[in-house]
Order: sequence, then C-alpha cells, then structure tokens
Amino acid sequence: MNNTLSFSPNTLLLTVCFGLLTTLAEAAEVMVSAVSGNPLGVATIEIPLASPVPVGSLPRLRATGSAGQVLYPASSEVRMRVTPPSERPVPQPGRGRLLGRVGSLIRELTGADQDKEATVARRVSFLFPSDEPFLVTLGDSDGPIGQYKLVPEKEPLLHDERLRQWWADYTTGVKTQIDLSDYPPWVETYLVAMLSGRLRLPLPDWYETHPSNEDALVSTLKLIAGAEDEKEVVFRQAAAGRMSADPLASTKVTLPAAPSWAPSFPQGNRPPQSPSIPVEPLAGSVPPECFYLRYGSFENYLWFTDLSNEYGGDLSRMATLRGFRTQATESLESQLNLKMTQMSRMLGPTMIEDQAIIGRDLFLNDGASIGVLFQVSNVFLFRSSLQNDRSTRAGSDETIKLSDTRIGGKSVSFLRSADNRVRSFLVENGNMILVTNSKTLVQRFLEVAAGAPSLAQSPEFQLTRQLMPLEREDTVFAYLSPRMMQGLVSPEYLIELRRRLASQAEITLVHLARMASAAEGNPIQSIDQLVAAGYLPADFSQRSDGSGVVSLGAGLIDTRRGARGRFLPIADVKMKSVTAEEAAWYETIAAAYSNRFSHMDPIMIGVRREGVSDGKDDTPKLERLSIHAEVAPLTPAQYGKWAQQLGPPTRVAIQFAADDLVAAQAHVASELLGPPTHLFAAIKDSSPPDLEDFDGLLKSYRSLRQLPGYLGAWPLPGALDRLPLGIGRGTPVGPGMTRLIGGLYRYTGGGFSVLSFFPDILTASLPYWASVEVEDAAQVRARIGDLVGSQLEGWVTDQLYHRSSQTSAAGAQFLGMLSRQLKVNPDQAMGSIADIFGTDLQCTLGGRYLYDADAFHWKSTAWAANRPPIDPPLGYTPPLLQWFRGGQATLTQYDDRVVVDAVVDAQRQ
Repeated sequence: MNNTLSFSPNTLLLTVCFGLLTTLAEAAEVMVSAVSGNPLGVATIEIPLASPVPVGSLPRLRATGSAGQVLYPASSEVRMRVTPPSERPVPQPGRGRLLGRVGSLIRELTGADQDKEATVARRVSFLFPSDEPFLVTLGDSDGPIGQYKLVPEKEPLLHDERLRQWWADYTTGVKTQIDLSDYPPWVETYLVAMLSGRLRLPLPDWYETHPSNEDALVSTLKLIAGAEDEKEVVFRQAAAGRMSADPLASTKVTLPAAPSWAPSFPQGNRPPQSPSIPVEPLAGSVPPECFYLRYGSFENYLWFTDLSNEYGGDLSRMATLRGFRTQATESLESQLNLKMTQMSRMLGPTMIEDQAIIGRDLFLNDGASIGVLFQVSNVFLFRSSLQNDRSTRAGSDETIKLSDTRIGGKSVSFLRSADNRVRSFLVENGNMILVTNSKTLVQRFLEVAAGAPSLAQSPEFQLTRQLMPLEREDTVFAYLSPRMMQGLVSPEYLIELRRRLASQAEITLVHLARMASAAEGNPIQSIDQLVAAGYLPADFSQRSDGSGVVSLGAGLIDTRRGARGRFLPIADVKMKSVTAEEAAWYETIAAAYSNRFSHMDPIMIGVRREGVSDGKDDTPKLERLSIHAEVAPLTPAQYGKWAQQLGPPTRVAIQFAADDLVAAQAHVASELLGPPTHLFAAIKDSSPPDLEDFDGLLKSYRSLRQLPGYLGAWPLPGALDRLPLGIGRGTPVGPGMTRLIGGLYRYTGGGFSVLSFFPDILTASLPYWASVEVEDAAQVRARIGDLVGSQLEGWVTDQLYHRSSQTSAAGAQFLGMLSRQLKVNPDQAMGSIADIFGTDLQCTLGGRYLYDADAFHWKSTAWAANRPPIDPPLGYTPPLLQWFRGGQATLTQYDDRVVVDAVVDAQRQ
C-alpha cells in the first residue's frame, strides 16, 4: 500500500513523547478498496490520522455489513518508524547538545524512550462473498466513524496482493490475541488453518508444529496432566490436516513393550511385616492397580462433599476462579447415578460403614476409569435404594437403558446411554458394593473377590499402614499405588491419551466448521459436506483405529469413545495394534523410564480436621486441617540433583521475629556455601512491590529495595566474605553492621549473616534471631500468618484481583471475537462456547457476561464500565482470603522416604 503522508523524525519524536492523542482527520482522504475473487473477495478501508500517535493507543476498528458481507475482519495500524537517539547522527559539542544526547541514550537504555514507531493510519481489511456493491459501517469502542459503499472490482493481480496483505494483518492479529488470551486458542487456530487451506495461503511461522526437543519424562507428565500446550500441538495438527501426513501413521504394528519397571523393594529387602498392624477391610476389595481415596465413614464423605459444593464442585476455586467452570464432579455423579439427595443424607450413616473412591486414573474432565466402593451394614436396603434410583433414571429418559449383563460369571446391573453420558455398573460381593463406569474395574473387583491379590496385600500398602496407621482416623486418606502410576505410563494408556486428544480436537473442529459455514451464509451440518467445502481438512477423522466423529441428535460423539468429556474409560479400551509412528513415539518414552525413572514411588496423604477457636472465645469458629503426606519407599537417585540439594534432617530451627508475617527456612547442602547451612527469609507485615515491578534487571533491583524483609544464613557461610575485592564485607556502619554495594546492608554476629535493604529491620529483628531445638526433624519449614486485617492482605488482594480482572476481560474479548469472526448472536454465545470447549464460560470476578448492544461490546456485571476497574472494588475479597487464616508446613527427606506435614486454618462459609 502506498502511504503519501510524511513527517520529519523530529516532529514525529516530539509528537510521540508528548503523547498527543488525536482523532481522525476530518477531511483526510479515506482509501476504500474491494476486489472480488474466488471463493472470497478482499476489501480494505484505510483512514489516515491528522497526526501520528503512539502505537497501540487507538481502539480496534470494527467493520459491519449487511447480509454477512464482512467476513474475518482484521484491524491493524499503519506505522512509520521513529529514529531513536542511538541511531541519530552524533551532534557537535556545545550548548549541552552532546550531554543531551547522552541523557537521551540513558533514557533509551532504561526504557524511557523505547517507541521506535508511530501510528499514522488505521486499517481494517476483511473478506466478502458477493460481487454486488454493499455498505460497510465503520466504528470502534468510542462510537461510530462512518459508512462506506464498496463496489467490488475484478482484478486478479490486485486481489492476490490485497489478499496477502489481509493475511499478514489477520495472522498477526490472531497471534496477538493468542498471546494475550487466557483460554485455549481453539477458535483462532481453526480459523487460521481453515482459511489457509481454502485460500491456499501459507500457514504463519508461529503456527508450524515442529518436533519437540522436550525431555521425554517431562512431556509424558504434561500429557498425563492434560497440559494445554500438549493439547495445542495435537489441535493444530488436526486443524491443518496433518494427523495422517506421516507415512508411519498408516503402518500397523504390534503394541510396544512397557518400561522395564524395577521392584519397589529389592529381593530380600522388604520391610518387616507386623500382623498386629490392622488394615481396613475395604482395601481388601480394591485391585492393586487402583488409586484409593478413603473417607472412613459416611460423615467424612459428607464433609468433603459439602466442602466441594461450597466451591461449585471444584476445590481449585478455593484459590482462584478460572475462566471455564469445571463440571467434573457433577458430571461423574450423573454418569454413575450417585447424586446426593436429602434421603441419602439421612439413610447413609445408618447403612454405610466405610466408603472410598477407587480407579485407574483421574482424568475426570475426559472420562475417568473410576468407581465408588461401599462397605455397608445392610446390603438388601442399600442395594434396593440404588436399584430404585437407577430404575427411576431409566424410566425418565428414553435414551437411557437399564439391563443386566454378565461379567466374570456374575450378573451385573448396567445403566447406560449411547453417548456414555450415563454409564454405571452395579456389582456386589458380600457387604462390598461397587458402582463404577468401567467394565474392567468390575472384572478386577470380582477377581480380587475370588482370591486374586488385593491392594491390602501389596507390600507397599502394608508399609503405608505402618507409616500411617488406622489409629490416625484420617478424615480423608489418599493412596496412589505404584501399579496405578505405572499403568498411566503403559502403552495402552499413553497412546490412547493421544488418540483422545485428537478425537476431542475433531469434535471441536466440527462445531467450529458449522459456525464458520453459517457465518458465511451457507450453513452446513453434514461432516462430509463440510470437508468438501473446505471448512474441514481433506483427511479429517481418518484414524488408525477406525473410529470417527458422527452426529447424535444435536450433539457429536466419537464412534468408539462416546461424548466428549465422558469418553469410554481408557481401562475399557481394547488396543491390539498401533501405528508405526505411535510405536516409535512410545518406545522413546519407555526407554526414558526404563533407564532414568524405573521406580514409581507410592504416595500417601492423610487429612484430619478439627474445630478450633479464633482466640476470642472457646467456640470453634475455624476448621484446622492437618495434612500428612509421604512418598515411601523412595528412590532418591532417580530424582537427580533435586534430591541432593537438602542437608540432613535436623531438629535445629531458626527463630524469627514476632512481626514476620511470612517466613521460610531450609537446611541446604551447597558447595558454594560450604557445610550444611540454614538459609532463611522473612517478610514483615507490609505492602510489597507489585509482581510486575520485577520485570527486568533494573526494575527488579528497585522493587527489591522496597521489599521490607531479610535473607539470612546460619551458621555463617562466609560466601560473601570470599567475593573478590572485598565487596562482600562492605563498609562498617555500626556494631556488626556493614553497608554493601547497591545500598544493601549486612548484619554479622552470633554465627548469623543477614542481608536487607532496611538497616532498621535488621536492628529490630536482631534480638529474636536464634537457633533453637524443636521436637520434629525437618529440612524445610515455612509459615504464613493470618493475612486478614494485615497490610499484606491488601497486597495479596491486589495481586489476585489483577489476575482475575485480566481473565475476566479475556472472557469478554473472546465473546467479542466470536461475534466478529464467526457472527455468533449474543443470545447464542454461551451455548456456542459450550460446544467449542465442552464447558461453560464464567466471569472470574463473579459477575455475568452481558452484551451491550449500543456499544457493540461484551462486558461483565462485575464491571462498573466497559472494562474491569483498575483497582479492586470496595468489598472485594479474593477466594483465597475468604477462607485462609494461616498455616505452616515442614518437609523432611530421609534416605528412603519424603515426609510433608502441614497445618492450615480455614474459615468455612
């Protein structure tokens, strides 16, 4: 594009520096262009500014047209380069010009003069489907700008040029949106891939998915944990039609071998077993390859359920709200048909003696292999109650069927729907009753009942009950068995996990393709027709296992796995062969585990609760949670350097000052520090600098100078004293006090070496510091006081609010993007989001998203204006501070186990 405006560098620089924000030039010549093409034409409207303005200071242009004429708009800025001081000719000495240049250079280096471009025009480009003239209305968040008539021309060469320009603007805008967003970029990724394929345009460099050089162990953990970047790689491949591009993807081979796992206890090195240590009967019915979450009583289960319900069934909401609402608990209860009712609350304590959740995995958002195991006192009444609920559910919905099936020679009740929305087996053995979504769990439960080894008989679990005996009376007890964790790394699990990610991506792509076709005025529902029209890639859903995506009513399902979010449990997926590509991928992982991580160390966690007084009277007003966790037996060697950073466990602890609100200490082993040393740090009750202030070396230094705390070591490590030129010893300013370079102060005495930017803090805290002997041995200790009513409360509130406000704004921006790019009507937006992501969007500030038709803008009821307030509104309390009233924790690493103990005081709603 030819820009005719020109300005001298000095004029531009002065304009940018003084921040002259100007409006559009009233009489400026607006460039309007529309070129027809196949399958879509491209149009551009460019409006020059009266004066240059700083880059990014103007709102995004919005173009709207009748009858869907404006498609895939891209708003951009036309920029002109500004010459910074470092690139201008050096001035001659005299009258301070050279000194002024030096000052400008300093400002440039420190970030005060970083603008090298200014915006001289605004541009919006878009595609259109028709050759007929049409009107386009231009505006932005500040209001309407004008209306323009576009008359398409047929100029193929100009069409190609303008199309490339639009593509550059569009993909740049998409990348910016992805970088700023707080949600999975499925829509943006799909649009770039779909338009690239239909318009024969190259995918941008940032889209290309190159083979990852990431460590095999790390990438496996991320895949199991459902990390977004792992999902993004698969989604981009599916959207671009590259799932079958590898020739190895069509070659079938046998299932590769699992890693060579070493035994938890070497031969003859098992811990001595004591028959006097009791093990609960419930564990005797659990297969050893399952995790085990035991409540011990129905009352404990009710406590955990009520706690979860206080936060919408998602305990992560205790820390912060996320942009999407997790519905895993609700979905699982519905799938198993175990929804809590008032009647079950009343009858549960009289019939249920013990209760646990068991399973092969914890993929709750995708379809876990999971079940609930009950030990009951009255089998007939409990079974009758469950069967009555199952009959009622089947009778109320014709898509749900209730029948009896035979598994392992035993009749089993099976409640199910075709999409796995409901999938519930009911099986019993004596007074043990299992309700599960997995046929494999039923088979294994019956095999254990017939005499196969159980979890209770495994040496790892017997060691667990020695370390965490039943006398503890844990409210909740969790145990992750080695065989369960090995199962997660088995070829069946990991390869199926990848296939599930591909299936989830394809279901999302179909929903997006339908939206895109409707946005272009050509609504298509058929998957085959969407492929033929270019809205889906040519090799869409060509999978090695023969499965695919099909319509079921108004929804979509995987022909083998069911509905997204309720996929067939992986334990029930039978895998006989894989592709050569899948085998090669998994063999790399298996080799890494065999050679570097051949042990899966058991993990056990116990939580006990008790009521405590808040100190004002004897009435329990707080709930104290005591958490004890162990990894035992432990194989430290496979954790590498991370297991070698701590010194031996010690009963010596550092005593802090009384007004230290946050304090931590660690007994570390370091070649730099010498013999094992206690490192400790504390922060006073204060308002620390914002976390954003730590961006960059100079900013971090300035922020640390504002942080009212200290960092110390005992016994005196001497590392500072060994620095060259004596810079660690500093200049004496008082007894035991020296001033170091950079304004840092150091106190030395009594074996302590403590650093702070505040000498008065060192002086005031000095009487409290001491090395004292405590009852428990540990290497790491930490405590946080009650933040409510402290100065730090305001800082924590500000930080958590800032994060939540960004996420809240990102949700509104995403809704706006749906409106602009896919023409989604505001009243259908929330349903469209559920189709795309399989869950609901929520405002992280607790409000509701609404569409402002006058401003063409999405906003939340939690906002006072069109954007979230900069500062937290009066009365705002982040989720964490609604319940957290202080806590402390210790970590102890022994030769054969790691122990973590924590105590947290909580204010229940």
